[in-house]
Amino acid sequence: MYFCIYTNTRLLGGPQIEIKPKQQQANSESLLLIIQTLNSINEKLEIILDLNAKLLRINEVLLEKTGKKISSPGFMKEPDAMEILNLPLALRKTIMVLYKLEKATADDLALETKRLRAVESAAANELVRMGFIKKKREGRDVYFFIENPEEQQYG
Repeated sequence: MYFCIYTNTRLLGGPQIEIKPKQQQANSESLLLIIQTLNSINEKLEIILDLNAKLLRINEVLLEKTGKKISSPGFMKEPDAMEILNLPLALRKTIMVLYKLEKATADDLALETKRLRAVESAAANELVRMGFIKKKREGRDVYFFIENPEEQQYG
């Protein structure tokens, strides 16, 4: 029932855990399975940490070149027709009206779509979170708009 466990105290990146049994025990196979599983989890966490480090480096390069991060709300992807068609109907209706008006408040969108202002505001804010449109406050009003790709690259 006694085991000697030799391991490094580091949580990640340490050596594999080795077990040296001092006595035979019926549960030793279960313990070995648990340790193998923990080692496998440790390896997967190291892979995730490496990928995260690579993503951070890519984000830094993008920030240096464009001034915008991948995950920042200011980063806007250029919508194509298929992406717009794949949006839910409520969001699609809002973005199509915004293409027509170019710049609009939630009230303007509501007048055009014949829906409640709160519904249009929620839809427009969801499109902002998804990166399809941007919003800008001017005084008390918040305007939603679709940024031109040229303005996004140079502005």
